[in-house]
Amino acid sequence: MLKAREVLRLKNELGLSLREIGNSCNCGKSTVSEVLERAERAKIVWPTEMSDKQLMSLLYPPVANKNSPPEPDMDYVFCEMKKKSVTLMLLWEEYKAKHPDGIMYTQFCERYRNFKKVNNITMHKEHKAGEEVEVDWAGQKMSFMEPGTGEIQPAYIFVAVLPASAYPFVYAYSDMKLSSWIDAHVRMYEYFGGVPRITIPDNTKTAVITPDLVDPVLNKSYNEMAQHYKTTLVPARARKPKDKAADENMVGHVSRRILAALRNRQFFSLYEINQAIKEELLKLLNRPFQKMEGNRLTAFQKIDKPSLQPLPATEYEYSEWKEAKVQFNYHVEYAGFFYSVHYSYVGRRCSIRATTKTVEIHIENERVAAYPRNYNTFKRYITLSEHMPEGHKAVSGWSSERFLSWADKIGPSTRELVKHILESRESRSDIPGLYGDYEACQDPSQ
Repeated sequence: MLKAREVLRLKNELGLSLREIGNSCNCGKSTVSEVLERAERAKIVWPTEMSDKQLMSLLYPPVANKNSPPEPDMDYVFCEMKKKSVTLMLLWEEYKAKHPDGIMYTQFCERYRNFKKVNNITMHKEHKAGEEVEVDWAGQKMSFMEPGTGEIQPAYIFVAVLPASAYPFVYAYSDMKLSSWIDAHVRMYEYFGGVPRITIPDNTKTAVITPDLVDPVLNKSYNEMAQHYKTTLVPARARKPKDKAADENMVGHVSRRILAALRNRQFFSLYEINQAIKEELLKLLNRPFQKMEGNRLTAFQKIDKPSLQPLPATEYEYSEWKEAKVQFNYHVEYAGFFYSVHYSYVGRRCSIRATTKTVEIHIENERVAAYPRNYNTFKRYITLSEHMPEGHKAVSGWSSERFLSWADKIGPSTRELVKHILESRESRSDIPGLYGDYEACQDPSQ
């Protein structure tokens, strides 16, 4: 390289002959002539400020080999690598089957690494098609005005993404409670038209009760929802954003492309917000990739959609779990209503599973009672006779008619006395020894 630069200097600055330049640079006339011809073809003007590397690339450009093997299609390789169990070795073998004179495996891997580097694909792992979805709440909120009161209400944004195709789902809620969290997942799976095998949430309390690197304690309702959809919950590690880097990145896209675009609009309901989000999300899906062909919608249809698990036959019905204790009157309280269990469970810890239609009581993972959910505020206790001890069964059926019938067997005078006693009381609970103890047992405030 130094000789080529010196040849150009001696020729252009001193005007020496080819022989004189050759003697000075210790090379033949033919070499000097070749350097000068290459410089003329490359239109190099002396003096030049180019580096040695730039000068060499102009003087000696790479020569295209007519017999060079065809290059592998790295866009195809990248998409195929997202499919389950597909490896670079398998793709190279398929490439060699079509092109026996093609590049070797080491070169194949090097080209793939360079392709990912050029396209800024720097994830710490390969995301397989339909394998996982990453979910979280966005840090930025929206808001809407209540038409009746004029009060400004917050709207929290749920964001999910299929990492293999960068296909997002976005939906707004008025809170971040468990019911909203699970409803967002149900809507998400319906939106995707299928279920990934793994769902990766953050360590929010609606997902993980107790974070742990090895064995985190998951929220019961959330775990039940996952079982219904046959997906596995794998919470991200605390303070490890790279565990769900795709969702962190998508939250940024949603903030810039959707939330920022809607920042000056006034909304009057969550419905209006979600309609606006839907419109902006469609724009994001159809926005072309900068360094790859296609967009998020075409990538989803090509990569993730064919690999998702089918949706279950029925939509998940939200259920709430609550830990409680069987009271001394062998009833369990849920939402201000009381449901009986067998009296032998008094004092035991239990789990209550409630939907809009049913209430189930579980003790040590065994369901011991189930009821249609009670909404009748005039009858807050539901008690089954088989749950009562024998003493309570004996008095549970007592009534005025029963006492009068018993008195008739003795005689008319006895019947009149009993009738007078019953009518003199304002309520049956005032009769000592008859209903007082049982009624007190039914009312925990006594």
